[in-house]
Amino acid sequence: MSIYNRDYMRDERRPRGGGPSTWSVVTKLLVLNAAVYVFNDLLFYNPNRDWFGLSLEALASGRVWTLITYQFVHANLWHLLANGVGLFFLGRMLLQLTAPQHVVRVYLLGGLAGALFQLGWNAIFGDAIIVGASGSVLAIALATATIIPHQRIQLLLFFVIPLNLSMRQIAWALVIINVLTLAFSFGVPKEDGVAVMAHFGGMLLGWAYVRYGWHQRNGSIKLLRRKGSSRPKASARAPRPSRKEKQATDATGKKEPFVTKDIDAILDKINAEGFQSLSPEERTILERGSQDLSKRIERDS
Repeated sequence: MSIYNRDYMRDERRPRGGGPSTWSVVTKLLVLNAAVYVFNDLLFYNPNRDWFGLSLEALASGRVWTLITYQFVHANLWHLLANGVGLFFLGRMLLQLTAPQHVVRVYLLGGLAGALFQLGWNAIFGDAIIVGASGSVLAIALATATIIPHQRIQLLLFFVIPLNLSMRQIAWALVIINVLTLAFSFGVPKEDGVAVMAHFGGMLLGWAYVRYGWHQRNGSIKLLRRKGSSRPKASARAPRPSRKEKQATDATGKKEPFVTKDIDAILDKINAEGFQSLSPEERTILERGSQDLSKRIERDS
C-alpha cells in the first residue's frame, strides 16, 4: 500500500459541484454562524438574546440548548468577522491534519468547555449573557498548534507589519493576550466585558484533545518515528508496531531496519512542518520507501 493511501496522508476529497453537500465542515460552520447572525441580529433582533445566549439565568430557566447555541451567536458584525476569519484559516489547517468529524468535535467541545469555565466565573463575579464562537475557535487554534507546533505562518500585524511565527509562538501569544485581557477586565461592566474564561476553557480543551490522543480515533495523523529522535515528540503518537513490523529479514539473514534513516528524517519533517514542506525529491523518496516497506510487510505476513 502506497503511503499516499494511508489516512494521514490523504487530502480531503470532495465531490465536484457547488451545493452544500460539497462544502467542507469548516465552510458549513462558517455558513451556520453567518445564518444565525442574520436571523438573530438582522431579521429578528433580540437585544438580550434570551433564547440563544448563555447565562446562569438561562440555564435556571431550562434553556439548556444555550450551551450549544451561544457558540453561533455574535454581539455584532465585527465580532462575527473576527471569529469567522480565525475559523476559516485555523479550521482549514486542522482539517488537513485530522478527520472532519474531529474539527466539529473540537469546535463544539471547545465551546462547551468555555461555557463551563465562564459560568463558573460568572457564579462568583456576577452573571452576564455569553455569546460568540471565540472559545470554539481558540480550541481549534490550540489543537492545531499542538499537532504542528513548529509550523511557521506568515502574519500581517495590523495588516501592515509582517511576522513569521511558529504555531507554538502563536499559541503562547493567545494565552498571554487573554491573561492581560483578564487582568484589565476587573471593574468593567459585565455586559461590556469579554468572556475571557470561555477563551481559556476553549484553549484548554483544544490542547487536551490532541495531548490525550482523542484526535487519533477514527482516522488521524499517524507517523512512524524513530526512538531517541532529536526532534520534539509529536502529540499524535502512532501505536507501537508489532515485532514482525519492527524488523524485516532479508534473504541473507541480516536484519533490515523497519524505517531507513532517510525516510525517518522525511517523516520527522512532515511531523514538524507539514506535508506541504516536502520537496519533489523528498516526496519521490517517501513514495519509493512506502512501496518497499509495503512489499516487505506483505512478504513477511
